[in-house]
Amino acid sequence: MTAICIANNKGGVGKTTTAVNLAAGLARLNYKVLVVDIDGQANATYALTGRVHPAPSIYDVLVGNRKLETILWQTNEENVWLAPGDGRLQNADVELAARPGREWRLARALSGLEYHYIIIDTPPSLGVLTQNALAAANKVVVPISLTEFSLIGIDKLDAVIDDLRDQLDLDDLEIAGVVATFYEDTTTARETWGILEKKYENRLLETRIPKNLDLEKAHREHESVLSFAPNSSSGLAYMELAREVKSRVPAHSRPYNRRSGQAY
Repeated sequence: MTAICIANNKGGVGKTTTAVNLAAGLARLNYKVLVVDIDGQANATYALTGRVHPAPSIYDVLVGNRKLETILWQTNEENVWLAPGDGRLQNADVELAARPGREWRLARALSGLEYHYIIIDTPPSLGVLTQNALAAANKVVVPISLTEFSLIGIDKLDAVIDDLRDQLDLDDLEIAGVVATFYEDTTTARETWGILEKKYENRLLETRIPKNLDLEKAHREHESVLSFAPNSSSGLAYMELAREVKSRVPAHSRPYNRRSGQAY
C-alpha cells in the first residue's frame, strides 16, 4: 500500500480535482484505490458519489471511535473506494487539538487496509487534519496554479513537511511531485514554471493539467473526467499524470502500516 497526500494550503489550486482524477487514472492502470476525503467541504465525496455531507463519515473515525471499514463506499468509478467527508470536519481541528497523538489518528485508522494506493484529499489549511494526512502518507503531490502568488503557499507547506518529518520521525515523508493545474500558456505561467523548475528540479512533474470546462462538468455528473470525457485535453492529461505518479511512487502489495516507518 502506498499513501499519497494531495496538499496545498492555498485554495483554488485543484486539490480535489487532482485527488479524484488521479485516483481514477490509477484505477485504470489496474490498481485498487481508496480516496480519503478529510476536507470539510467534502467536494471529493460529492464528485465521486453525488452525496452531500453524508454521515457517518471520516469525521466519526477521526473524532469518534468508529472503525474506518464501516464507512467505506464503492464510488461511481470502478476500482475506486471512498472514505467520505462531511461538513463537521470544519470543526475537527479544534476538537482534535488537545488530544494526545492527534497527528496519528488517520494513520491508525488506515492500519491494515489492503489497497494499492490511498489518495488523501486535504483542506486548504495546514491544521491538524492536514497534519494527519501528512503523517499518514509517505509522499505528497502538490497541485499548484501558475500565478504570481502560488509560490507563497508551497513554501509554507514545505516548512510543515520539514517540521513533521523531524517531530514524528517520518524519514520518507517528502514531496514526490508538484503538478501545474488549470494551465494556460501565459507569460505569468511560463515565468512561474521557470521558477518552479529551479526550485524543485526533478520534483516538478512534466504533466500539466489544462484549464478545461469538462473538469467541472464531470464533477456535476459525479464522475471523473476520465469517465465523462476521456479524450478531452484534461482527461488525457490526468491519465498521463497517473502514469507519471505511478513511475515516481510505485504501489506496494503489503497492507498499510504507517507506524512501522513505511506507508505500505
